[in-house]
Amino acid sequence: MKEIIEEYKKRHQSGLNFIKLDFNEKEFSDLKQTIETVSMFDEKKLVVLEGVFQQSAYFQEELLNYLKKRKIDSDKDSIVIFWAEKIDEKNKLFQFLRKKAKIQEFKLLQPSKLKEWVKKHIKEQGGSIENQAIEKLIDCIGNDLWRMSNELDKLIAFDKKVKKENVEKLVKSKIDTNIFETIDALGQKNKKQALKLIHGHLKKGESEMYLLDRFVYQFRNLIKVKSGGKLDMHPFVVKKTSQQAKNFSFEELKKIYQKLLEIDLGIKTGKIDARTAIELFITDL
Repeated sequence: MKEIIEEYKKRHQSGLNFIKLDFNEKEFSDLKQTIETVSMFDEKKLVVLEGVFQQSAYFQEELLNYLKKRKIDSDKDSIVIFWAEKIDEKNKLFQFLRKKAKIQEFKLLQPSKLKEWVKKHIKEQGGSIENQAIEKLIDCIGNDLWRMSNELDKLIAFDKKVKKENVEKLVKSKIDTNIFETIDALGQKNKKQALKLIHGHLKKGESEMYLLDRFVYQFRNLIKVKSGGKLDMHPFVVKKTSQQAKNFSFEELKKIYQKLLEIDLGIKTGKIDARTAIELFITDL
């Protein structure tokens, strides 16, 4: 979105025909007025619409009828962008737009792609980063690119060469308590609850590979605790992991960890669907 807006502003420097409408604050009449107002300059309007799919069914039906009547897909005077974090693909307005418009979906980055993204961001800022520092950053932040970008900028300002020890000093861990709840359910052999929690993660937009990565990470920690190793991380994580380790034998943990690695390989080689693999992992425990 930022790239599109910046490119538009380069071409149309008056800035008078870039309009952003958030329908959590605006009304349908604001959209009509924006689209139908004739531009003072010989340039296209760029109209960004947010919050459309969060509005009532009546609002969306009214908008859909307006788009059909105006034949907005053939409008040469306006570029209209619908921006949404989540969309029900059965939604009538979305189905109409899918036929008439260009659609881009931005999925959460998988762990391998996330590492590449971190390296690229650091390089663009004229810095370098250790592999261990990347691993630590991902453990702390996950795939929240907005926060990752801010944390990387902070680390580079501190030292152009980003090291693991600097990440440990400057980056606060994002503690995902829901993952702990899921693993608690697995430890108690409550498969129904574990599946419910997993589906909750997926509804929030978390990818299957991100969840698998979290499982691998946490079961690795459980093995460390069970074998007498120390965890160099947030005290809450250490306490919770130590409690969870009591629910598994050492042999169980080794088998689970091996199974997770096999699933990871199966997904990456295309032998198994990611969602199916995670559900089977839980039901087979």
